[in-house]
Amino acid sequence: MKLLIDAGNSRTKWAWCPEQSSQSTALQINALDNQDWFEGAAQAQALHAAIAKASLIYLSNVAGERWLQALHERDQRLQAIVATSSALGLQNSYSQPSQLGSDRWCSLLAVWRSEGKSALVVSAGTAMTMDALVIKKAQAMFAGGSIQPGLRLMWQSLQQGAAQLDYAYPDLDAGTDSFAQNSQHAMWLGCVQALAASVAAQYARLCQQLDHVPLLFMSGGDADLIARYLPHALSAQAIIVDNLVLKGLACLAECSDE
Repeated sequence: MKLLIDAGNSRTKWAWCPEQSSQSTALQINALDNQDWFEGAAQAQALHAAIAKASLIYLSNVAGERWLQALHERDQRLQAIVATSSALGLQNSYSQPSQLGSDRWCSLLAVWRSEGKSALVVSAGTAMTMDALVIKKAQAMFAGGSIQPGLRLMWQSLQQGAAQLDYAYPDLDAGTDSFAQNSQHAMWLGCVQALAASVAAQYARLCQQLDHVPLLFMSGGDADLIARYLPHALSAQAIIVDNLVLKGLACLAECSDE
């Protein structure tokens, strides 16, 4: 059995690769906080048991060396994914392909294999990444992208950098169609609007380079929230998809059987 692991900046998700095509079979997702993994907490034991059981392990790791150090053992079953110049028919335009995060690479591969169309692929988590998948003359290429602080990081930078803005992060969606009526809401609204504006600008930039309308894929914990603050027409066409990284890992795992 093939095990898929997405070790992100804050959380780790894992799933077994379906025996049938991942495009038609839902992944059964398990998750835990990275701090629990680092400390060997009870929540980590299920993943350790899965690792011991797996025949092959496909890992996207952006949590760093510390994540690997929490493994009980490492062996040849572990396939740590690194972005390459090409994979599954997708070309990587980075001058140093391996600098592209494995999470971004896997997400692009998932969209490419499932849709086969140009798209802006947005991941709204600890950081927000936006990557351009360009299809021209039946050739697929990752054309480049951007990285910026995610919603909570942006909030924390304001909170730490401005003495009079030391408010707790709001527990609930503070959204409104009106202007903010207090400073906590003003901070929150400013952060969300900044991220939504970045998505809209990057999407417009991609449209200028194409002779067709690209898709907009959004994933990550804040994807649905940010999508609601996009311009109406763009918000309506946003495709919210969970666990793109794991789906990309599944594509790579399935390809190893071909």
